[in-house]
Amino acid sequence: MYPFSQTLDVSTEDEEQEGQPVLSHYPNGSCSNHHEPLARRQTNSNLRPAINGNVKNHFAPRLVGCISRSLRPVFIFLRILSLFPVLIHRGTNRRRKRWRRLTTTVILFNVAILLIALNGYLTRLNFQLIVAYEVNFGLMHASTVSAIISGIKPFIACFLIALFTFRIKTHTRLIRLIDAVDLSFRSAFRASPPVRKYTLWFFTSSAVLFLIPFIYRIIEYIQTGLVLGDDPLNDFAFILVPMLTVWNIVPLMYYSLHNKIVRFYLTTLIKALDNEHKRRVFSLKFYYEQFLRITVIQEGIGTFFNPYILFSLSWSVAILCLTIYFMTQDHASLSQPITAEQFLDSVMRKTLNTRVHFAIGWAAIQVVVAALHIVIICHTGMLTNERTRQVVNSVLRIVPDQNADLDRFQIACFVHKMTTQFMWGMTVWRAFPLERSTFFTLFSLIVTYSFLLLKLKDNPNVAPIMTNIVTIVNSSSTVTAIDTRP
Repeated sequence: MYPFSQTLDVSTEDEEQEGQPVLSHYPNGSCSNHHEPLARRQTNSNLRPAINGNVKNHFAPRLVGCISRSLRPVFIFLRILSLFPVLIHRGTNRRRKRWRRLTTTVILFNVAILLIALNGYLTRLNFQLIVAYEVNFGLMHASTVSAIISGIKPFIACFLIALFTFRIKTHTRLIRLIDAVDLSFRSAFRASPPVRKYTLWFFTSSAVLFLIPFIYRIIEYIQTGLVLGDDPLNDFAFILVPMLTVWNIVPLMYYSLHNKIVRFYLTTLIKALDNEHKRRVFSLKFYYEQFLRITVIQEGIGTFFNPYILFSLSWSVAILCLTIYFMTQDHASLSQPITAEQFLDSVMRKTLNTRVHFAIGWAAIQVVVAALHIVIICHTGMLTNERTRQVVNSVLRIVPDQNADLDRFQIACFVHKMTTQFMWGMTVWRAFPLERSTFFTLFSLIVTYSFLLLKLKDNPNVAPIMTNIVTIVNSSSTVTAIDTRP
């Protein structure tokens, strides 16, 4: 057993207070260990809990590894969004501050429950609005479809907050696994992921996705003639509407962040295997142990993110199909007045048309977000799975340089492990892997659905939608409107 393959058990008691390794950061975002020889003297018993995934877990997790320290800004941001409502401590004054951690955790859980209730209330309001539009204009009216597409955001946020809140233990276990593997790779290869670079990418993407709906909301506020302070709900929407978009997209960025870290470890392992052509340093048994640690991380990512991936792909495909169905159907004009007062007043009619156009714009933003979910999830999983298979290719390339009889068993282990990639790799809840074929299958499904609807629309045997004239009787006047329901 190589001493470089040993790792520290990140769940041990008070390492910093007992003189154990203290992790510090390099300027480039990596971490160093001031007591590196201690990591090499660890026994194999400290390694097995991390490999098997049976890592100790406490209510207030103590995450002292390199990755968890570097990702602390990300954890704080997730805590603000109630996606990680638990306080991460570093082990200093553990007993004295236990009551403070417990109080903070209880407050974070209460905030998460309040945000779930708020998004549930917004979901109910949007449902009532959709029903009102359907009753008055029909299901395939532009206002109804826009309300359905843009009104799903509070429901998505409510589901994601509840999912991440009730899976805190799985989330914490995943972070501990990454910390253990990172310490092992730093001991063996002197390499650690550029977490600061990944963190900068995470916050930059989140800021852009917040500013786009925020700026669009300001433009809508100006164009529709709204005045700040007249309606508190509209004023609150300045922050609420962009935050709903952030709630939808931040878990996707977080999933991609974990995959970037895994791909860094895979790239490091591939480079080390390629260097074995020049000078043989480690045996295949050593590389297989490192490879097993990476597969454990991938399995942990799948365990934590699989419900989110399945849910995201489901609502994304549903929204895209609804959008395509709406675009292939006959519907009323967007500039159509619905009351006599709006029909006679050109200013009010223009304001109404502007609001309808902005509602369609909000729906378009959500459609783009849905498309991003499909593309990023498939692309991220595809890159991770393909990079994993490259490890086996590197292993096979070094076999002719050595005696194949000595490494035959390890080669068989590598190949057998890759045959079970559907169990621990990047998949959609083990239903199907995230590969190139997955993306093109979804793309082909959407394109085929579009052509099918277009053919049905042009088919003369299909009864067209009849436009009926409906008389709407108001308490003050009688007006005529267009109903596009069949």
